[in-house]
Amino acid sequence: MNTTFKTLLFTCSATIGLVACDAAKDALDGEAQTSYCEAVCEWAVTCNGEADALDDCLEATRAVNSNCEAAENGELNPASSALVEDCVATVEAASCDGMTGTVDAQGTAAPSAECVTSEGTAAVETYNEARIAAQPSGEEFCDDLGSAICANVVDCLIGDLGVDEANDALQSACEATAVSELVTTCKTVDLEPSYGSDSNVNRMSANSCADSVSGLDDSCDVFSADAWPAECGAVVVDASALPGLVGNLVSFAEEYGVTP
Repeated sequence: MNTTFKTLLFTCSATIGLVACDAAKDALDGEAQTSYCEAVCEWAVTCNGEADALDDCLEATRAVNSNCEAAENGELNPASSALVEDCVATVEAASCDGMTGTVDAQGTAAPSAECVTSEGTAAVETYNEARIAAQPSGEEFCDDLGSAICANVVDCLIGDLGVDEANDALQSACEATAVSELVTTCKTVDLEPSYGSDSNVNRMSANSCADSVSGLDDSCDVFSADAWPAECGAVVVDASALPGLVGNLVSFAEEYGVTP
């Protein structure tokens, strides 16, 4: 046992107890701990429902924050280790507003004070890289939005209106017809995710729109223009075109003998 460890062990035992010193002793023993990169990427992919993006997120965040590798390899000193532990706790408790909240919530989202303390100037860049890496590209976003709209349509037709069709067949038919124009128009807008000094407000609005569409309390509300959030009309579909989109969805339902 080295002198530093013996001193630490004696001090902990005499003052605050062994349990409170676990993190510090782990650091001296070279034990790995959850890094800020790991925590913020887990948060981002969970909020955005993009679990497959985890590896890309970790690669992107580790590239801008060397402290993450040090934490994961057990190379931090006791004080730094404790700061990272405090930071990770705040990330684990964070809401998803920084990913899918209102435009203002996404635009003002930032790392906690604890993470700024533990990660220094890299905290903000790491946070933004995680948010970007956890999201699909602009074109993929548009395809996903079309799928989400049709998922509501299918759920309403089968679950509420009694349409007797295979789920997958209805979904495919909806994507190929009812929302095809929306998806095409959506792809003409720059929706690549970006934050910081070069924030893409269009993508933030689109994120908020998609979150609202996916989270409708009643899937049949997708057939009512009043249920669509303002963020959708601002970016994804022009407000003047929204009645046409809703009309397409209603016409699609009528093809199966029901009127929502």
